[in-house]
Amino acid sequence: MLRAVIIDDEQNSREALIGKLDLFCPELEIAGQGGSVQEGLDLLDQEEVDVLFLDIDLAGESGFDLLNGLTADEAKKHPAVIFITAHDEFAIQAIKFSALDYLLKPVDPEELVKAVRKVENEKGLPKKASNFNVLVENIRQASDSPKKIVVPTSDGMHVIRLTDIIRLESSSNYTTFFLNGQKNLLASKTLKEFDMMLEGYNFLRIHKSHLVNVNYLKKYVQTDGGYLILEDGSRIPVANRKKEQLMTLLKNL
Repeated sequence: MLRAVIIDDEQNSREALIGKLDLFCPELEIAGQGGSVQEGLDLLDQEEVDVLFLDIDLAGESGFDLLNGLTADEAKKHPAVIFITAHDEFAIQAIKFSALDYLLKPVDPEELVKAVRKVENEKGLPKKASNFNVLVENIRQASDSPKKIVVPTSDGMHVIRLTDIIRLESSSNYTTFFLNGQKNLLASKTLKEFDMMLEGYNFLRIHKSHLVNVNYLKKYVQTDGGYLILEDGSRIPVANRKKEQLMTLLKNL
């Protein structure tokens, strides 16, 4: 049986979540609940917990403050975290970049069950400390542009700076990352997922199989159907429907 703690400053939200967990995830036991960062830290210090349901907005505080307040020993044994949030775009983007899970309010039962099942499947596996480090670092920067992303591969989680990504290429249900001065990585997510994640961060889906970092553009060649030359020498085809968008981008660089 999984043991969980819920930290949310709205009692009604806590009760609603508990009701849904009782109904759809009866294998999960509620070990405690609270409404502030300090109450969360106290509960995590007192209880052995498998999963923490953590509201991002805690009445003037942040769920990220709770993670930041964990001691080194506590951080090593931290439970799986499922963030609960309203439509806070920056927070959601930071969570996605960190390859962590979140649920939007009001919590959808199907998404709740999916998140809990994931915790069950990963119980006993090494904790994703790097994911939390990336999340806290990106949040601390207080910027609209997270600087790092966690990329899941077959051998673990890789932390990558956005500025090191030259391009991404689709490989069936996987994506190859081409990095500046580093070995390529084969990520276990589709290009579509990374395209949605990186939208607004100087990446352009120039072709159905290619997503490029515009900071590495070197030349656009209009012959042979049109293609880009990047700073690493790679040649990337440009889809006809993307040419107008590309020309607009080039004029504004």
